[in-house]
Amino acid sequence: MIKDLIKLYKERRELTLLEITYFTLSVITFAVAGIIALFNQSLGVSILIVPLIALIAGVVNIVAWSVVKLVIESLINRKNADKAADKPAKTIKK
Repeated sequence: MIKDLIKLYKERRELTLLEITYFTLSVITFAVAGIIALFNQSLGVSILIVPLIALIAGVVNIVAWSVVKLVIESLINRKNADKAADKPAKTIKK
């Protein structure tokens, strides 16, 4: 698993790496909170706030990244369309 994370980092796939980190943090903290809740219910429930915040942060990051990517791609497409419109059309000689 560590090799896969290093590979993602080298490939500059930061968003995927961030998603994996948030998910892993949520799962581990959820399990720890469950175990602690067996001994002290109020403390276990209090710790459940951490995975909730991690999941919310992960979802917000994914949505924000999608919006930024959508805006950038639409700007690039618009710029390419403007360049294509500026070029004179080729005339066909008979």
